[in-house]
Amino acid sequence: MEQKTPKKDNKSLKKGGRKKIVLDLEQVENLASRGLGTTQIARAMGVSWNTIDRNRKRSVDFEDAIKRGKAKGLAQVTNSLFTSATDGNVTAQIFYLKNQDAKTWKDRVENVHATINLNDVLSGAKDRLGGQVADNKEPKIINAVKSIPTAREQFPNKDLKKKKGG
Repeated sequence: MEQKTPKKDNKSLKKGGRKKIVLDLEQVENLASRGLGTTQIARAMGVSWNTIDRNRKRSVDFEDAIKRGKAKGLAQVTNSLFTSATDGNVTAQIFYLKNQDAKTWKDRVENVHATINLNDVLSGAKDRLGGQVADNKEPKIINAVKSIPTAREQFPNKDLKKKKGG
């Protein structure tokens, strides 16, 4: 029996794996300037998040494009807010001041911490009861609750008997 040996071709060998996806840095920067995160940029460009992540790790320029885009978007909105605030928009003025000078312009909530001395509370209660507790007497009940009325007393004109065959 003869062994078959594979024939060697003189053709160049192809590289294995997927084709490298090159993303447009200008488009990445533009999308980042609009406030999109990496997942949203990936969706907008039609690639997976892993492709974006690989490009960020592989290329310093790619990471810089994202950072530049975010900075441009933030600067544009900040300038717009400042212009709106200086043109008399009171809401924009309040928002700007609360964020730029929080110590002076933040909404204040004051918390009052009270310390209660139970000895003072108990002695005050004893004084109000007139010393009856100290004498081991039964304290007076002020505004005693009357007995709870029955249903017949509450609703005298209603027939409260159960009807048979209902």
